[in-house]
Parts: sequence; structure tokens; C-alpha cells
Amino acid sequence: GKIRELEDRVRNLIAIRQTENWIDSVCLDNSATSDSASVSPGPTVVSARPKSAAPIQPQGEWVTVRRGSKNRKCSPPAPRSPIRTQNRFSALRSAPVETENKKVLIIGDSIVWNVRIPNCVKPAVHVKCLAGAKISGIEAALDRVADDEVSTLLLHVGTNDIYSQQSEVLKRNFISLCIKAKRKCLNLVVSGPLPRFYRGDVIYSRLHSLHCWLETWCANKSIAFVNNWDDFWERPGFFRRDGLHPNWRGSYVLSQNMAAKLPG
Repeated sequence: GKIRELEDRVRNLIAIRQTENWIDSVCLDNSATSDSASVSPGPTVVSARPKSAAPIQPQGEWVTVRRGSKNRKCSPPAPRSPIRTQNRFSALRSAPVETENKKVLIIGDSIVWNVRIPNCVKPAVHVKCLAGAKISGIEAALDRVADDEVSTLLLHVGTNDIYSQQSEVLKRNFISLCIKAKRKCLNLVVSGPLPRFYRGDVIYSRLHSLHCWLETWCANKSIAFVNNWDDFWERPGFFRRDGLHPNWRGSYVLSQNMAAKLPG
């Protein structure tokens, strides 16, 4: 089948070549007798070969063709300068509150003595430890902090108030402390108590009750809460020999828990 197709194409090409040769010979004869006035009768043969068109040059850009013009290129449009816009009333807007220079303050009892927050946390974190402080002592320390001086305030207190054996008074004092603390900062964080070892079931039970109440109350008031109980429960290796203060391992875990609740 393919051989037959090739043979047919060869025969067509030969026929086309013979026709072109005949046309060329007729054109030569007509050019030789073009000066004579009389033309012998017969059919006039017109060359079937069209005039060669001008080669099309490749163009790198678009060309707009208008009637009556040939190969007229349009100049590219001049680049437009950017239009600047400005709000005339922007000066009337109140200036945004700058919080970059404000600090994060962690204030608490002796549990936060070795708390170290990583340097990647911005802004800078300051830790203020008041050994043996109760809720009333932390509240008095807040009186010396100016309003909006800090962007975030983290409180860790309550362990030394357990011995008073007045749970309802402890809750009221904690609520009063948080109300005052919210006036001093933009973000308030409350760190829950740590369990104690070697102090009997009564102290352990009161600390656990304080932890559960703080976790629920902070959630209802949309206050960030640091859950330290789950990480320190039944882990005596996180405490010193007194069973109260965290050692370097416990201080590292406590610092990580606090840093996780600080706004980035």
C-alpha cells in the first residue's frame, strides 16, 4: 500500500514538472514576439506562476496595519508614571498603641525563682520573685506597676495561702487580684499551683482543689491558664528535697509551660 502511494506521488510530481517546463517555454516565446504589433490568433496563455511576494520578515513586536500604509510600525506607548494617592483624613486618625517597647512581667512567690523564658520570646520577659508572698503581697506589688506599663502579666501565687484553711476567702482574694491585674496589662495569664510532696494528704487535696477551681474560673473569664499540675503530678524528680520548690528540671518545665501561654 505505501509503495503504491509513493509511485502515485512520483508520477504526479513528474506531471507537474512537465507542465511547468511547457509553461516556461510558452512564456519565452511570448516575450520574443512582444515587440510585434500583430499577434497571431489563438488562445492567449497566461503564466500560472504568481509574482513572488516580498519575504515576510520576522517581527519581534506587534504591528498595527492601517489602510493605505505599508509596514508602518507603531511606537510603543510611553511608560506612565505611578499615580500617588493619599488620604486627606489620615491625620485625624488616632495613633496606634505601640506595644513593642512594653515588657512581659512574671510576678509570683518563690516557685518562680529559677524561671527563665527563652530569648526568642518578644518583648523581653522580666521575672519578679517575692519569696513567701501570698495573694495580698502580690496585690500590693501590683500597686507599684503603672497602668499599661506591661503588655502581658503572668501571676503565680496561692501556695502559701493554703495554710489559712479558708477556701472561700482564697477564691475571693484571687478574683480581686485578677481584677486589679487586668487593669495593669493587655493580656493576663494565671499559672496554676504545683503539687507538693511529703506534706500529707490535706495540703495535697487543697492544692488540687485550687488548681481545679482556677482552671474552670479562668476558662469562664477568658483568661489564659497554665496547667502545671499534669506535668508535676507524681514526678518527685522535678522537686528539691523540700518537696515544694522545683529543681533545675522542674524549673525548666515550668518555664516552658509559661512561655507556651505568652502571646508571640
